[in-house]
Amino acid sequence: MTHVTAKTPTSDQSITASLTVETMTDLDTGQPALVTSTQGNQGDLQVVTVAQALAQVTALREQANRQEALINEYAETVLIPDFLKAFNAELEELDVTTLDGISPKVAAAFQGLIATSPDGTSTIAVPAGQTPAERLATIRTLVQQKQGDA
Repeated sequence: MTHVTAKTPTSDQSITASLTVETMTDLDTGQPALVTSTQGNQGDLQVVTVAQALAQVTALREQANRQEALINEYAETVLIPDFLKAFNAELEELDVTTLDGISPKVAAAFQGLIATSPDGTSTIAVPAGQTPAERLATIRTLVQQKQGDA
């Protein structure tokens, strides 16, 4: 069992990822052309080769990965700590595969649990290895279910 503590949020960040890929008919030649743009207003629209378009897609994936990392960092450093504080809860990650008596089928299906002590504090247990965004969704679902049961 691992107790999770909040990290310090990073400074302001902005990561933009945009790519438009089209096939168009060249008005001068009547031939189809592959064109791309990385600007929302298509200000840099240009005819490209397949290799150039694929290189742009690779760059876009790298930007999307950075965006996903930023989303997860925000969930981990801002939203989860705020959520836990608002509901007077602590978070623990469980490696359910190491718990005695837990079958692999149950371990694979484990989504999380919430337990409230007599003093009113809650412990939310989630499976180890979730991304922060997955963990946030799990915490939110568990709290909503508990509130629905009350």
